[in-house]
Amino acid sequence: MKIGITLPQAGQQATRGNVIQMANLAEKEGFDSLWAFERLLWPINPQTPYPATPDGSLPIQYQIMLDPLEILTYVAANTNKIALGTSVIDMLFHNPVVLARRFATLDVLSEGRAIAGFGIGWSKDEYQASNIPFKDRGKRADEYIQILKKNMDR
Repeated sequence: MKIGITLPQAGQQATRGNVIQMANLAEKEGFDSLWAFERLLWPINPQTPYPATPDGSLPIQYQIMLDPLEILTYVAANTNKIALGTSVIDMLFHNPVVLARRFATLDVLSEGRAIAGFGIGWSKDEYQASNIPFKDRGKRADEYIQILKKNMDR
């Protein structure tokens, strides 16, 4: 069995010191991986209820959010062996060529420890803020994965 933990990237705990302390402790204690996720914004009146809370509101700590690839790249520079993954990147909010390059950079700087986890998101508000159509996102995600694979295999 492999065990990973989420980095402190949201809310008041999302500090440089906490990130490095957690990463170093997890590596020292033999955890297999560290994970970061993407939350683009915290809508006041969400169009789509958040599925993980009874009332559909987003947790208050999501008002402060560190970027998943930035935090993982920072952790890569301060650790040696622990795997670094996204759980998940909402791929359609990003240009596929640029995102592939960012993941490739993380993989090079971490010496092969990057794990790319992609999703399509659920929040209509985040799609609207990104000027991306919410409709047919699954079909577009299939095409996006093909572009990512071509660019990451180079």
